[in-house]
Amino acid sequence: MTKTPNMGNLFGGDDSTDHGWLNLPKAQLGQNPNIDIGVMGIGAATPYPVGSYCMDAPDAIRNARSWPNILGQHDFDLYGLEPSGGVLPEGVFAADYGNLDVVDSAAPEDTAQNRAKIKAAVASLRNDDIVPFIFGGDDSVPIPVLAAYEMADQPISILQIDAHIDWRDEVNDEKNGLSSNMRRASEMDHIGKIVQLGARGIGSARASDLQDALDYGTSFHTTRMLKENGGIDRALADLPEDVPVYIALDIDSLDPVLMPAVIGAAQGGLNYDHMMTIFEGVAKRAPIIGFNLVEFMPGRDINNQGALMASRVAISMLGLIAQQRGG
Repeated sequence: MTKTPNMGNLFGGDDSTDHGWLNLPKAQLGQNPNIDIGVMGIGAATPYPVGSYCMDAPDAIRNARSWPNILGQHDFDLYGLEPSGGVLPEGVFAADYGNLDVVDSAAPEDTAQNRAKIKAAVASLRNDDIVPFIFGGDDSVPIPVLAAYEMADQPISILQIDAHIDWRDEVNDEKNGLSSNMRRASEMDHIGKIVQLGARGIGSARASDLQDALDYGTSFHTTRMLKENGGIDRALADLPEDVPVYIALDIDSLDPVLMPAVIGAAQGGLNYDHMMTIFEGVAKRAPIIGFNLVEFMPGRDINNQGALMASRVAISMLGLIAQQRGG
């Protein structure tokens, strides 16, 4: 019987589980203060009764590109034709903190415990001056993640990239679900400017939700606006310069042709080059102090293409944060 080759082995790797995403070293909270970027999987926070359909997303993203030495290879998307030493500049360190022990449950006592665990874990990373790099999980995960920034030295900005604006006050009496993350963020004293990119389609908001967001001072740039000449530059101009920014990425902001593995697919959307332009523009404008990638749904993936795209987008953000940390 012929054994199917392991793709990691094909590219010079092995089947070892001693390392994390992209062959990063594994780490534990509070024990690695010299780390710059901390990768953490968070499968659930406050699921609706339908369940946490993205619970297995962190590991699916990790497994998409797992061969050793990938981070040491030249990345054309990050460095173009200028030879580089790899995704992480010399002296910049990232580690994989594994998956947080949260539960797939909509019971109020369970979701409250999930949120408390998430807030504490992210606060632990921040206390060690580590940039949290979060793989979700559905879009309820950013609520407790953002709550962990409450001790920030100054109000922080949020750049949300999402097909949906997530300003619902509640859904069937649940106020901390995936449809409410930007509403809850706006209520946090340490959150300042919110810039939201990529809204499109129907069903993302009621008129009152949009009006409340506009009244708060949110700057919206729809997908169609972003695709106009100069659209991305105009959008990023609304982001305060040099103010620390948290990037909340919902992967359904990508066109479903490129990212089929989402629960809330909407026609149209951004492509990978749009995403790189946004990422690079943000990195030039403000220090990135946190990142989440949510709403990747492995159960709807096609030929692993969604996992590969999610991982590629994440590698690009990892590299840009690392460049900032490396000066």
